Amino acid sequence: MIERAPRAAGRPTPARGVACCGRRRPARHLARLALAAALLILAPHVAFAGADGGGARPAAVSRPAADAALALDAFFDGRATSQGTITTLLVFRERFTARFSGRVTGNRLKLDERFRFEDGKRLQRWDLTRSRDGRYRGTVTTELGDGTMAPPAPVTGWTFAGGVVLAYDGYAPGGGRTLLGFRHVMRRIAPGTVRNRVTISKFGVALASSDVIFRHAGR
Repeated sequence: MIERAPRAAGRPTPARGVACCGRRRPARHLARLALAAALLILAPHVAFAGADGGGARPAAVSRPAADAALALDAFFDGRATSQGTITTLLVFRERFTARFSGRVTGNRLKLDERFRFEDGKRLQRWDLTRSRDGRYRGTVTTELGDGTMAPPAPVTGWTFAGGVVLAYDGYAPGGGRTLLGFRHVMRRIAPGTVRNRVTISKFGVALASSDVIFRHAGR
C-alpha cells in the first residue's frame, strides 16, 4: 500500500512517461537498484527484524482510540485516499498520493490502489480474505516500470490490538522484476484514519521505509 524501488544518489534521470511509439521511458528504479545492490555487497549483513514479514509481532497498545479493531475489508470498502513519503537509504525522500476503490463480498476485499508519484502513475491490485481469527490471505498485483502487471504475489497478514500487519515478497510499483520484501504495519489513529508504516528490504537488510496516512472517504 506503498512500495517503491530504492532511489539512487546523484544521478538525475528523466521522468517516466509514454513515448510517441507507446513505449515507456526507462524507469528510475534501475539506478536505484544498482546502488542498493552495491550497498548490500559492501555493508554488513545485519538482519532487520521483521523487515520481510518475520520477527515479533507488534505489541498491543493501550490508547483507547488505537485499541479499536481494524478490519481492512471494512475500512477499504468504497473509496479512500492516502498521502505519504518514502525514504530510501535514510537519505532520499519522495512524496506521493494514492486513491483507493474497494469492493467487499463477504469477508473478501478486492482493492485497486492508484498511486501518483513524482514521475508518473502506477496501479496495485489487492485481493485479500480475512478469516474469523483475524488472519489475512491473498495476493497483490503490481504495475511495473514498463507498464505491465507483475505476477500476483502471495500476501499473508494478521491482526493485533488496533492494527493489521501484511507481509509479502513482491514488486515495487514502477520498478522492475526484482523481488523485494515488504512489511506493512497499519494502526488506527482516529476514526476513519489509519497510519501505515512500511519497510522494504532485500536479504533481510532494510533499503527503504514509508510513512503513509489512509483516510476513508465513504462509498
